[in-house]
Amino acid sequence: MEHNQSIIFVQFFCLIGSSCAIAWAIYAGVFRIAPRASWRFALANTLTVGGVLLYTQRSEAIDYLYWFTADMTILLGFALVRWGCQHLFKRPVSYLFDLVLLTSCALLMLLVPPSLAYAVYLVIIMSITAATLISLTGLDNVKTAKKHMPMFYAILINVPFFIMGALFLTRAVALFLYPEDLARLSAANTLNAPIVMWSYIILLLLTNLVLYGNALTRLVYKVARLVNRDQLTGLWNRHALLDKLDEVDALWQRSGSAYSLLVLDLDHFKKVNDTYGHIAGDAVLKHTATLLQQSLRKVDFICRYGGEEFLIILPSTNADEANIVAKKIQSKINSTSVQWQQQEINLTLSIGYATSKTHINVEQLLQLADEAMYLAKNTGRNTICTKELKISSQ
Repeated sequence: MEHNQSIIFVQFFCLIGSSCAIAWAIYAGVFRIAPRASWRFALANTLTVGGVLLYTQRSEAIDYLYWFTADMTILLGFALVRWGCQHLFKRPVSYLFDLVLLTSCALLMLLVPPSLAYAVYLVIIMSITAATLISLTGLDNVKTAKKHMPMFYAILINVPFFIMGALFLTRAVALFLYPEDLARLSAANTLNAPIVMWSYIILLLLTNLVLYGNALTRLVYKVARLVNRDQLTGLWNRHALLDKLDEVDALWQRSGSAYSLLVLDLDHFKKVNDTYGHIAGDAVLKHTATLLQQSLRKVDFICRYGGEEFLIILPSTNADEANIVAKKIQSKINSTSVQWQQQEINLTLSIGYATSKTHINVEQLLQLADEAMYLAKNTGRNTICTKELKISSQ
């Protein structure tokens, strides 16, 4: 009866693991959803299933395949989960650290014959390594998630990783303190115990649920980024401008620290398109966007305002400081050129700026900066101009 029950549990575990592996493979190969991460998650599920199947064949005899290889296969699956999450969130991949950790674990395991006689020792080593990999995966995810959501929610969605890490660590500590009483948990017939097999099934389900949640979070973030970003230059678009402008204006109202707007327009951009083609025009826009990002602070907000127009919000920047920034940008643009089909395309900008005042609302400030840019155009281009709102006296 117990043997039949263990077979059912193993079959159920393999069904879930295989289904998850297939689902991740479809994500990667068909839908192209985070393919690098999805392929690693697919392989992680495959290795976990393979490791458990090997685990079920253990006996009292010394056997490297069913003991050593089974454990290392499962641990490699955990490492692949971590690497997949790092690819998913565009973090540096910790190949070196994790491979050193796995190698150290393997060497420690190989110090004793892989058999039931040394089961407690082997499970302690395996559990500590698993706890380390799983907990580090959770920490990686929290560090990334907190950039897009409150810290509480970043931790909450990764709680299963920390629970799994704690369970593996608890098992290692318990076996170290009470090896005689708990040695049976490391025996070859542990899969006959429903609680043990159910724990494996629940861990597998929880892991994949968290991974699917993280993939969904990444997908939502990517969609949101596409909505608010200009696809050509990667800068913010007009859709995101008003929200940011209201935020900066509200901060100024509270702190009294003025902010400035710069509106920049590429001179003779139509001539570039007519002479060299629209692909060259796109290259010019991307080149300009890169130079703007290199010239400004991280707190500054750069938006592609129109076809060849850019708008920059400079928080905590008065009129004199805005003029200095405009001159810096103008100098940077004038000192570089775009190489296109063995020809140089020289660029200039007409720049208008305006600074917040107590009697000017957001819409009026935008209008002033725009009018200042057109004034720069009309006064010869490659020029910097400003405008202020005149208040009529009663």
